[in-house]
Amino acid sequence: MGPVRMLLPLLRATARMSPRAGGPLLGVALLRCAAPDWVLVRPAPPVRRSAWAEEAVALYRPLADRTRPEQRHRDALSRALAVHAETLVLSGRYTEVGAAVDAALGVPGARRSPALTAYAVHARAQALVHGGRAEEALAPAQECVALYRGMAPPGRRDRRLGGLPSALRTQAFALASLGRTEESVAVYLECAALLWDMSLRRSSRFLRLRPEVLVESVGGLRELGRYEEALALEPEARDAMHEVIAKLHPEFLLPLRVRFLTDLAFCRSATGSPTAARTSAEEAVAEARRLAEHPHWLAEALRCLALVLTEPEPHGEELSALTELTDLYTRLAADRPEAFGQLLADALDDLAHSHTRSGDHRTAVADTERAVTASRRSPHHEDQLAHLLSNLSTRQQDAEGAEGAENAESAVANSREAVALTRPLVESDSETYRPLIARRLRVLARALGRTGDHTAAVACYEEAESFLRGPSGRPGTDADLALTVSNLSIALRRAALDRLAAGRPEEAVAALRSLLALTHRSDAPEVHARCVIAFAKARAKRPDDIDIDIVRVWERVVGEPYPTFVYRRTGTRGRGAKPAAR
Repeated sequence: MGPVRMLLPLLRATARMSPRAGGPLLGVALLRCAAPDWVLVRPAPPVRRSAWAEEAVALYRPLADRTRPEQRHRDALSRALAVHAETLVLSGRYTEVGAAVDAALGVPGARRSPALTAYAVHARAQALVHGGRAEEALAPAQECVALYRGMAPPGRRDRRLGGLPSALRTQAFALASLGRTEESVAVYLECAALLWDMSLRRSSRFLRLRPEVLVESVGGLRELGRYEEALALEPEARDAMHEVIAKLHPEFLLPLRVRFLTDLAFCRSATGSPTAARTSAEEAVAEARRLAEHPHWLAEALRCLALVLTEPEPHGEELSALTELTDLYTRLAADRPEAFGQLLADALDDLAHSHTRSGDHRTAVADTERAVTASRRSPHHEDQLAHLLSNLSTRQQDAEGAEGAENAESAVANSREAVALTRPLVESDSETYRPLIARRLRVLARALGRTGDHTAAVACYEEAESFLRGPSGRPGTDADLALTVSNLSIALRRAALDRLAAGRPEEAVAALRSLLALTHRSDAPEVHARCVIAFAKARAKRPDDIDIDIVRVWERVVGEPYPTFVYRRTGTRGRGAKPAAR
């Protein structure tokens, strides 16, 4: 391509002097430069390739629009338009691709080879999927795959016009964009196997495609939880990202390596290899630092490193990585809050969690407050905001010091807002958000209890229990329900004794009755034990300023004898060994 590119000025002069003879020759040279055949030569920038293809279109169009055009000019115009469509994809001008493809397929009387037709359809699929219209891209992607499968091996002239591996990669990418990860991985692996079986000469045309397919396969397998399969692709993927690719396409290979290494780190962490995971994450950070013009890749690598470092708990290194990550996201979010505000909020929340683990609760509260502020600036992220507000309430409750009382009131307000934001989400997706609102109600109940409002705390725990009752089928629901019931029993015991101490025996009886009812729907021994203790303490309670006999109040309000508790011995243990109250 280099010699042909150098001859372009001479060929342009020849075409001006003799359009009939020099024009077609210039067109062939322009298309060779726009769609190069050499694979071991650094390609020209996409903008220049697009300009060459556009010049070829302008050259062939008047020849094909004559009253009686030659067949070769019609064919050449169709090819030039198809090449122009592909160069528009490479230039990121996705909205213009559809018109170019329609024009390429609509040249009157043009004879298009199956390879050229598939090449044009593939350009349309690429433009749609990269333009954020994956659902529309799937049909043309499948069409071009079918065209490539059904054709004979292309001739020499058509070999530069893509091939089945490129079409398979586009189809897999479209499926991944639609969330159909399992189907996407199957297509990626088919494409990787096809490239592996190719001869060296044929596979040399896909030097850039092969590492791309392998890295995206690793990412898909990681997302599916098939970590061992992902790690098994590591040697082949590293081999595909060799020095030749690095020299020809450095702007392409470095981000690919960062993505590959972060996926490897997550897979190794998930398979119980924290040291190897840390090595991969640190390698990813080192590669990402070379991408100074694209700091979001460094942010991704730092996030991976911070997550991996939480395994062996080296707090200093974890805090260092998270601090650098939040500083980086802060700078990015200042210019593009819609793109990086949510990521900044998540990073600050992770930093706060790390400070909590190291015992620095005040700093954790400050970091979470910054996370809430960042989330509020990112519209349409109510779920994230509710999560952060609930975390802020929890960390405010854990914070100690002179500001403890102020934190308690603020914790209640933040929890209330978190619950309020979650309620509409429960209505839209009950199965997903019922356990979440139950947890956030528990956080609110705990905050209310710390302020002494045990009545409101009991109401929150009871509502949380109601959300968790029933066949939800979600993992962890039983554990959430057991924790909620246990906390409810504590809140009811405190409420009963506090009301009795306050001289409100009827309200104390109501709390005791609720506690007794709780023992009938729970088989947790600690719940029954708290009920026994609460009734015993209530019976023995004699405030100095008021003579209250809880037994008489119980019998007057309930109309039944004050309960005595007997543990019934059974031959079973665990959930079946439910104590009875009489």
